[in-house]
Amino acid sequence: MKNDALFCVGQKAFIEKEGKVLTLVDPIEGLDFPGGKIQEGEAIDEDASSLILALKREVKEETSLEIEVMDPFAVFYYEFPKESRNFGKVVYLVAFKAKYVSGDVKLSDEHNNFKWVDINDYSTVDDGSDYFDVLEKYFGK
Repeated sequence: MKNDALFCVGQKAFIEKEGKVLTLVDPIEGLDFPGGKIQEGEAIDEDASSLILALKREVKEETSLEIEVMDPFAVFYYEFPKESRNFGKVVYLVAFKAKYVSGDVKLSDEHNNFKWVDINDYSTVDDGSDYFDVLEKYFGK
């Protein structure tokens, strides 16, 4: 029998505005999307909406944007690289479609660049990562 997997749980928002999706750049890890690991106390028993609130909090902290969280469309594992402050951790991520509501992108210190991409130019952010694979799934490729 295999051992149980130990991992963090996280969420990423694929925020759409006028047909484009917001992509972020992590200076160490590359392509990224707003969101993160669920923090202690955020997942409230019998209240699935607490996870949506956690995602909205992360998006606001990382981008200053207000969003409407829609349905999840993908799940995947991500193992942090050696250069990351989270090296040794594995996170099980749920990717949510989200709609832009308001605000201007103002990045936190976790990211150093952003780009809005659509179905015609999303390949410009292809870094060979699992995150790019999920972006392809978002666009139905």
